Amino acid sequence: MNAPETSETDSLRDASTSDGALPSVAATAQPVVVAAPGVPGSALPRTFVSLGERDFRLLTISTVAIGFGQWGQMIGMNWLVFVLTGSAVQLGAVSFIGGIVALILTPFGGLMADRYPRRTVLIVATAANAVQAVVLAVLVVTGVVEVWHVYVFALIASVMMALNQPARQAFVFDVSTDETLPNAIAMNSIAQNVSRIAGPPFAGALAGFSTAAPFVFVATMGGFASAVTGRISRTAREADTGPRRNPFAEVAEGFRYLGSDSRLLGLLVVNALPAMLVYPYISFMPVVAEEVLGGGAFEYSVLVAMIGVGSVIGLVLLAFLGDLRHRGAWMLAGFFAYMLMVLAFTRSEALLLSVGILIGAGVVHGFALALNTTLFQLVVRPDMRGRGMAVWQMSFGLMPLGALPMGFLIAQVGVQDGIGLFTLGCLASFVLITLFWRAVRRL
Repeated sequence: MNAPETSETDSLRDASTSDGALPSVAATAQPVVVAAPGVPGSALPRTFVSLGERDFRLLTISTVAIGFGQWGQMIGMNWLVFVLTGSAVQLGAVSFIGGIVALILTPFGGLMADRYPRRTVLIVATAANAVQAVVLAVLVVTGVVEVWHVYVFALIASVMMALNQPARQAFVFDVSTDETLPNAIAMNSIAQNVSRIAGPPFAGALAGFSTAAPFVFVATMGGFASAVTGRISRTAREADTGPRRNPFAEVAEGFRYLGSDSRLLGLLVVNALPAMLVYPYISFMPVVAEEVLGGGAFEYSVLVAMIGVGSVIGLVLLAFLGDLRHRGAWMLAGFFAYMLMVLAFTRSEALLLSVGILIGAGVVHGFALALNTTLFQLVVRPDMRGRGMAVWQMSFGLMPLGALPMGFLIAQVGVQDGIGLFTLGCLASFVLITLFWRAVRRL
């Protein structure tokens, strides 16, 4: 048998060269062959090795449940507002308020994950989210719900997610070993994508059966996630932040720290650019389905679902490959391939071809995004991990900033050229990053 590759995790955490690149680690003198890296004696294949850790397994199960609940509440609220008001303005207002609150509060959620034991933060946030889901379900089932209730619970849910998500992302590090961390990040991303794929259509089917059904489902998922999270037994680290200071000052300190490290700043830029310049194309899938492919709701749902399917395939591929070397180069290559496939998608006018391209785009995007997360988790300083992951999570909040100008451009030049021009702009930015941001390229 061949000896397993040596992990680079320790050197990634603790050392950097003068130009910001991360040094490699020489092979160990006496490699030991184990059944699965980091989980001695485990019968799990390498692709799923992180699931051999009990606490990570529980975290993954609760993450899937949280994801189903989150999608169920979003779909259920949208349908409820439409039933109560029939107003597109009200629909947009509920989504906007929830999104803005989450964007503002997420850095403070990251601070909580740095100040206090993350297991405690997760248990409290997950339980509070379950309580609000139960109360909302009772209001809807009893028929006393009003539109203002929806606004209130949209705000509460956003606060809970701003508290939950940074701690949940950072906690992946706490319940993994050095050897299983890259695999654990891929598995965590798979868990999130499973709920993204299956959650919306399932919640939509429940809404078609009964307006109250999605909320009963959300309450059930919230209670289940809370029970599973409470069973996590290990807190790998206790918060050790020294004297408490002004929370705004600590959040600002987190931003300064991230801006001062060229590797972390580069990873954030690599994460943020596609979020602002490419991902908004998903918002215009209904236009593509109707105007380009000559379809309707069915074609739209298929296109969106295929992106998620491809992402899961890409994440499983990354988990199978294990501890890759030259992750920075692989990450950039993955994002390049993703943008080229999105450009190809804008030229397609056949449903089957479009579906195939989107699956491929999902594969390389899931692969690249998981590498980005892995590198960020390995490089960020332990006492800044919560705030770091909060800022990383905020990058996805930039999508609305790109969606509005992309919509204006689409109105001028058409949906295919509008999406294509934005994607070309992102592609050009990545060329510059690859050429001149050596600290990212050499991670």
